[in-house]
Amino acid sequence: MSRTASVRSRPLAEFRLTRRVALQWLGTAVVGFFVFAYCFARVLAAIRGHSLEPIVIRATPPAVHFWLLVSLGLVALVIVLHEALHGLVMTRYGDSPGFGIGVSYFVLPYAYAETRGDFTRNQLLAMLLAPFVSITTLGVAAMLGYPSSVWLIPLATNAAGSIGDLWMAATLLQYPADVRVTELPDGDGVQGFAIYGPEPDQNADGQPSSLECRPVAVVLTTLLAGAAGTLAILVGLGIVAVLGSLAVGSGDVVIGHPDGRWFLLRHELGVNGDAHLEIGAASVLAVAAVGGIVRTLVAAARGELE
Repeated sequence: MSRTASVRSRPLAEFRLTRRVALQWLGTAVVGFFVFAYCFARVLAAIRGHSLEPIVIRATPPAVHFWLLVSLGLVALVIVLHEALHGLVMTRYGDSPGFGIGVSYFVLPYAYAETRGDFTRNQLLAMLLAPFVSITTLGVAAMLGYPSSVWLIPLATNAAGSIGDLWMAATLLQYPADVRVTELPDGDGVQGFAIYGPEPDQNADGQPSSLECRPVAVVLTTLLAGAAGTLAILVGLGIVAVLGSLAVGSGDVVIGHPDGRWFLLRHELGVNGDAHLEIGAASVLAVAAVGGIVRTLVAAARGELE
């Protein structure tokens, strides 16, 4: 721990990567992969100038196998680039980073870049968000130059692998820019960080001052978390419904009214075994927004936003 952090008594808040959080990250990352893949596919369809849906899934010919191997090779490259970008920003603001791989609580595999130090909120935000923003930007630029579906799996993998970074960034954004962030003070081996107020905001008795979360940021992050959770539930239920129907039924699944005011999902099998998938993006986003609002109202009723 840095000397600056060691002289502070108690942090304003702590973030700990507990088993529960690790499981939440894993579930969100798995569902997030499909969500991000769909979003990038819509971008690719817009670049190509045609509609994405209905998405037709066919048995893969040998040529598709080749491009799948290329995509998997790009995934490996993206993982290395992701951690390298973390390390590059860490070098800018702290010591030389260390790299490695691990498994949190035997449930969440991850690659990592780490450094020790005492950072401002914005410095740590830059470290967390650099891979997601940079690789997404480079990927969309690559789509513009070569509009191929080969980019979808690597970009979705990078975005899904950034779930933990985005989660921690959302936590940090609830606090003012002049807070300081460092490793947890108790050294119990749990991954995470502690948030401290700047030195002038510590009281004479060593207790944290009234520097707290910003109310608007807390409400927004709670709203977004609720919407993301609702979206994850919807996607998960859709996947289970389709797989269940394929296992014991015809494979046809329709949720909502395709020609009506609301529509979530349609999955149908063609006569040649092709699968036709259509998603009501507007309705899905509307339900997710309602979920976010409900989560925020519940949190307010419980006093969690104070």
